[in-house]
Amino acid sequence: MKPRNTLIVVAVFAVLVGYLYFFEINKTPEQLSAQLGTPTARPPVYALQFNSSEVASIQVSDLQAPRQVVIKRNGDQWQIAQPADKAADTFPVQSAVSALSSLQASRVLTDVTDLAPYGLVTPTLEVRLVMSDTKQYAITVGGKTPNGASYYVTYTGDKSRVFLVNTGSIDEVKAWLDTPPYQPTPTPTFTPSPTPSVTDTPAVTPTPPAAETPKP
Repeated sequence: MKPRNTLIVVAVFAVLVGYLYFFEINKTPEQLSAQLGTPTARPPVYALQFNSSEVASIQVSDLQAPRQVVIKRNGDQWQIAQPADKAADTFPVQSAVSALSSLQASRVLTDVTDLAPYGLVTPTLEVRLVMSDTKQYAITVGGKTPNGASYYVTYTGDKSRVFLVNTGSIDEVKAWLDTPPYQPTPTPTFTPSPTPSVTDTPAVTPTPPAAETPKP
């Protein structure tokens, strides 16, 4: 390289270093962020999204065995219709319905053609929710991800998309197959019997002996 060209390259490099030092190095992180632009947040992806107050019934079906739990809304309470007609424990049922009403997916796989890697050829579970207007939402649950943190889930009847959802909400309703959320039986209250009071026994006055009859 000619000496003149070398001097030009050195001069340009020196100018760039000077610019970075005087104009960029002293900028605050806020200024640098504004200069680079704020990254656009990705909107959340939901496998299910509905109004929980409009759910009329929830049905959990074991697809590997003939087991099913059906719970129906009864005013402000819930009633288990299957496997036995009994009142349900409202809190866990309402909690599960609320969680499912905004079931967020950490990832969605599109244009899926082979369901075998996700355990959805022979799925284990179906969760179906019937709304008050008879509209239905149903998901089919396959296997777990390799790290065990999520289930592979797809819409019943639509296998083109596979969602990865956290195991918590699914395991909550899956457990109902073994332990339906019946309303707990009230524990009987023990009322102790009153302790009898001890009273003083009245003193017994001795009867004086009968006087002897004098002999004649």
